[in-house]
Amino acid sequence: MKNAIFYYYHLNINTLIKKQEQYEFDIDHNHYVFLPCPLPLEEIIKLYQLTLEMYQHQIPVHQMILNKDQQFITYINQMPYLLLQVFVKRETLILNDILRFQTQTIQISLNHLSKANWYQWWTTKIDYLEYQMSEFGKKYPIIRESFCYYIGLAENAVSLLQNIPTEEFCLAHRRLYYNSTLFDLYNPLNFIVDSKVRDVAEYLKDCFFHNQEIMDSIQLYFSHQLLSGIEYQLFFIRFLFPSYYFDCYETIIENGRPEKEILTITLKNEEFEQILKYLYQQVKNHIILPEIQWLK
Repeated sequence: MKNAIFYYYHLNINTLIKKQEQYEFDIDHNHYVFLPCPLPLEEIIKLYQLTLEMYQHQIPVHQMILNKDQQFITYINQMPYLLLQVFVKRETLILNDILRFQTQTIQISLNHLSKANWYQWWTTKIDYLEYQMSEFGKKYPIIRESFCYYIGLAENAVSLLQNIPTEEFCLAHRRLYYNSTLFDLYNPLNFIVDSKVRDVAEYLKDCFFHNQEIMDSIQLYFSHQLLSGIEYQLFFIRFLFPSYYFDCYETIIENGRPEKEILTITLKNEEFEQILKYLYQQVKNHIILPEIQWLK
């Protein structure tokens, strides 16, 4: 890979460190990461324009580096790669980092980027997973025992989501996890335009399933953030939708992970329901919600 990077970028690397599918190196005190590019060129160009504006606002977003042919995407053995110059360390993310990012990017123009559509994504995902389970479910008896429960949670979330507009959009992330770092926070390949509650809800959900206490963080978030009634509702809906279960499910079905890993999710469902009940009552203080008997 050293030779390929030298050929395409004229960068002479002394030490190249491979971390999973990514390659990291330093030149003249500048840090670079060469990584697979999961997005089409059209999206990369839009994100490049976004990063330029962010950089002008002194936001330490990773910068995309053009290759010798003035192209963003470089193909190595038919695999698309992108070179990023990185300005932050891989320090573990905390909630305040997410909130700081939202403050940093509040003035950034997002008009040229497509916006998230939870209803469309979630209904498509539910249909696909139900079909998949009907075809292959017999091979996964442990998953079968819990699958209907989590599909039920997802359908509850979708039913609450109907006809709710997202009032304001901000720069968010496809997913932030318990073990995410500042690298993930400022990685443009991870950016998406969505409600500001998305990142916090997904991050805290993942923290919970890594045995972290999250109630204090939820209360702190509610007390310090000026959320509208709809944003409270969207936060609750985002918590209700079991993305954590579907993530684990997909690593088992598609990546061959041991089926028993789903138990790290299902064995905590009663404890998680208590958090959902708390959120349900809190959100009802700010907006009228339909009666959900099992959350009373």
